[in-house]
Amino acid sequence: MRYSCVVVTRNRPDALRLSLPALLAQTRAPLEIFVVDSSDDKDATRAILDALRPGTDVPLTHVESPAGMTVQRNIGLGLISGEVVLFPDDDSLLYPDAMAQIMRVYERDAEGLIGGVCAAEAHEPHESAGLRAAGSGEGAPKSYARKRSDALALRILPWRRRLEARFLPDPFLTLADQKYARLAKPGWLAEERAILVPYMTGFRMSYRTEVIRGLRFDEGLGRYALFEDIDASLRVLDSHVLAAASDAWIYHHKAPERRDAGQAMGAMHILNRAYVLAKDRLPEAAAWARVCAEARRYARYKTWLYRLRAKPGFARDRLRGAERATAGQEEIFAAPPERLAATYAAVKARCLQPG
Repeated sequence: MRYSCVVVTRNRPDALRLSLPALLAQTRAPLEIFVVDSSDDKDATRAILDALRPGTDVPLTHVESPAGMTVQRNIGLGLISGEVVLFPDDDSLLYPDAMAQIMRVYERDAEGLIGGVCAAEAHEPHESAGLRAAGSGEGAPKSYARKRSDALALRILPWRRRLEARFLPDPFLTLADQKYARLAKPGWLAEERAILVPYMTGFRMSYRTEVIRGLRFDEGLGRYALFEDIDASLRVLDSHVLAAASDAWIYHHKAPERRDAGQAMGAMHILNRAYVLAKDRLPEAAAWARVCAEARRYARYKTWLYRLRAKPGFARDRLRGAERATAGQEEIFAAPPERLAATYAAVKARCLQPG
């Protein structure tokens, strides 16, 4: 089988200078790489690709696009020719054999039960990247410099997630479990060092092209498109399972969080979750009631967390967005399927109004 690669980028040339060489250095090379670019300065991206082309036989194609994660992913999806498509973020640093491990799982799947395979998240970059973890060591671009508070938040994140998983069920996981109960599952995954997963996060996901091309990414989620990856995963679970290759590693070399859209970020964490759950729900009333109840608890929890850190500026704006969205999500839960997208758009526009 062959795989294509679609890299969506916007205004992050430093990230591309790190991630594209890691893609080109794979022990199992991609058939092609499309860089779908909505940057303000697209010449900077072109220059990076021009510098890389003499050292590789892999076709590198620069594609101009409007801004929007899902829009850009769909543009790339329309161009590829591989049986599998990898969608790394522009700051995903693949270990050299990551795609060899992922493709091994697809090729074992003679029954076609698996719709997507993701990598495991590494906590350190591979030594070939010349970096240290958290983007603050030698060799890291200045654009990746972190405040001490950002680094601390990253260190405690795994512990926080463990506590949340134990005491606060994630409605996305509940919905995924409900869908898995209807699916046939491969019996050979352990032999290939793979496991089933409820969904795939965007920086490390790949899909069978025929499966994701029939679904596409939801452009109604907007420019930042929070949870677009989970939405795609949940729709794939209507017909196929999802797997993770345990020996395929990707390090997410994330830049520090931007601080200029707090209200939108707070609102989208609540509204996008509600919209994705409503769109991908199962028809049984009892199953939907359970998901709604968990989503309401999760929204209250997120809003409480934001309130604890509601200092003036980004954090206070984020709290305002979350408070508005917590009230507005009920309209999304109650919307009939034919009105869901329009209801979501209207509630989001109201929640993002200034003041």
